[in-house]
Formats: sequence, structure tokens, C-alpha cells
Amino acid sequence: MKIKLPVQTKEIKNGAMVKTQSEQEFDLDMSIAAQIRFETKFPALAEREDLLGYSQRIFEINDLSLGLIISKLKMIYCWFDTEMGFNDFLKLFDLSDESYMKKLIKAMNDTFQIVADGSAEKN
Repeated sequence: MKIKLPVQTKEIKNGAMVKTQSEQEFDLDMSIAAQIRFETKFPALAEREDLLGYSQRIFEINDLSLGLIISKLKMIYCWFDTEMGFNDFLKLFDLSDESYMKKLIKAMNDTFQIVADGSAEKN
């Protein structure tokens, strides 16, 4: 299943900052491979809980702190089948622009809802 997340880049043109928004498409993978990515990329987190449990716990928190946003990005990253490294994944997102961040958070919440609904159907 294809999921699109908003991405934003910034550059200086003629002495002014120019923001460019676009979408990046990712392949949502709700197979056991997502759990393996979680264990491989974030072993300390995976020692305490599985990816679905981590996802549910993180999305129950109603906060907009930078730490929580990064945690949500870790979780979303593991649900995506991508060759992109986590640091390169993070570079796609501009955490300094509040209006852009609202779009990103909505897209992450929508993605998690698809995961949660898919997991409820399996049980």
C-alpha cells in the first residue's frame, strides 16, 4: 500500500529563504518485516516492546514535543519498506515550520490509523 508524507526543503534564492513542499511516497509494509526493521534499527526499544505496542503507546500521547515527533517518525519509518537510512529519512522533514509540521503530524496520524485498523482486522 502506498502512503504519501509531506516533505519540505528550504534554500536561499536571491537572499531570501524559499520553502518547497512536495510529497514522498512510501510503501506501507504491515508484515513481520516491519517488526524486523524495528528490532534492527532500534534494538533498545525492541527489547521492551514490539513495534505495534510501541506504535500504540506513542500515538496515545497527545503532545507536540520534539521528542514525541521523533518517536513517531521512528515508528512510521519501521512500518515503511524503504532502503533509505533513518537519518536520511529524518532529513526529509522540516521540524522548524509549524504549519508544515501540522500537515506532517496529520499524515503520520493517518498512517498509524491504517496500521491500527489493519491490526484490529487481524485479531
